[in-house]
Amino acid sequence: MIARFFISLTLGVFVTTYIIRALSVEDYGVYNVLISMIGYVGVFSALGIPATLQRFIPESLEKKEFALLKKLVVRGALLRLALAVLAVAIVLFYEEPIGSLFKLDNLADYSILFAVGAVFFLESQLLTFVLGSVFLHKYMVISSTLYTVVRAGAVYAVLHYELGLKGLLLGEAVAWFLWCALLLGFYYFKFVRRHPSQDNPALPLKRYLRYGGYSSLNDLGGSVLGVSTDFLIITAFLGPSAVALYAFADKVLKMLVRCMPHILLIEVIRPAFFAKYSNSGDKKILGEMFNMLLKLGAFTIYPLAAGLMVVGDQLVVLAFKAEYLDAIPILSVLAIFTAINIFFQPIGLVIKALEKVQYQLYSKIFAVYNIVGALLVVREHGVMGVVLVTCSAALFKNAFLFYFVKKNVDFSVDWMGLLRVLINTLIMSAVLVVLKPYMDSLFMLFALTFVAGLVYLAACAVNRAFRVRERDWINAMLPKPVFLF
Repeated sequence: MIARFFISLTLGVFVTTYIIRALSVEDYGVYNVLISMIGYVGVFSALGIPATLQRFIPESLEKKEFALLKKLVVRGALLRLALAVLAVAIVLFYEEPIGSLFKLDNLADYSILFAVGAVFFLESQLLTFVLGSVFLHKYMVISSTLYTVVRAGAVYAVLHYELGLKGLLLGEAVAWFLWCALLLGFYYFKFVRRHPSQDNPALPLKRYLRYGGYSSLNDLGGSVLGVSTDFLIITAFLGPSAVALYAFADKVLKMLVRCMPHILLIEVIRPAFFAKYSNSGDKKILGEMFNMLLKLGAFTIYPLAAGLMVVGDQLVVLAFKAEYLDAIPILSVLAIFTAINIFFQPIGLVIKALEKVQYQLYSKIFAVYNIVGALLVVREHGVMGVVLVTCSAALFKNAFLFYFVKKNVDFSVDWMGLLRVLINTLIMSAVLVVLKPYMDSLFMLFALTFVAGLVYLAACAVNRAFRVRERDWINAMLPKPVFLF
């Protein structure tokens, strides 16, 4: 997983940057609307299947119930495939009114590529969860790496030869097909054949259906709380070009956040979290793991958010296009709310471990607030108004969920640890402010940001936010005990 970090940091960033630079602002807006539509197809075709596999595969693996595990995977993968095909067929059937609604007059030119790519992407996503849940991270990373390399080559080729958005979607579809095939092959040869089983256990359908049903409804509401809804609302009222600035800011932030250790290792953390709780059943462990993950999020996200607020304009001009400088206010707001949103991951893991996913469903009342608020502000306040509504909806949702977590698990948030991370971040920010005038090239931007990062780590080593037991836990997962913070 750490190796994948360097791949994401190089090829992944290159591909995203190249797409932004090669496409016109309007085409980039259309591209993001289409990707958002794939997200909605995924939500409507999921029916809680991915969430069910993520929660119960680690438990079956821990109990060595291999026949049950394989049966769950096969049934889940086939059902998801059928639902994905049905969902994209519906989109194709209604492509004309959908294109008219979102001001995509040439949607028919992209619809087949969109449909084929969506099916392979969604199945690849599900199989990634499967490999991660059975701790085949090595093969998950190999698949991801080969996919990233093929995607990079395809994107470069189609945009270099000016095949435009249609060529880009073709390249994406080919890369997603390869990714799906690799994941399926590794699951079969590295897990199924190595764990033969003759018995045919009955699936605990009542338990799975309850969890999957709540998760499905939760995913539907969660999709409304995401940026995909914002993109569709903005393009419906203001056109695809207006989406470009928001999509750019969101893409840059997510590209950087995905490189953060607590996000990078989520495919390891999630199954280990569920397996550890399934083995002990001790709620005290949940509280301790919650605080550790919360501070890990702060440890990486706080300096990232502060860095974007200080030198974000330099990053945009030197790495992307000066035309996207207008996206800086949006990027700053998203960075602030991302720092506030560090509660999201640990809260979600605790709720899923307890199988209290109905609380996540109840929290989707804020999806209604998100839609209504966005519709009310989009004309008068434009993109920034929609951004603020969506960020506030996510904040209210997390506060709501935290209330229910506290009702089920007795623990205290380590606010002092979070304060220490914030103080260390402010020290780093002051260094960045001093160094900013010297960032006159991309090399100097990265070099001086690296220097500020070293100052941050030095401050964290002196002003420690993590407790001894938390440091021991983290070091136990690392090749060497280098976590001193």
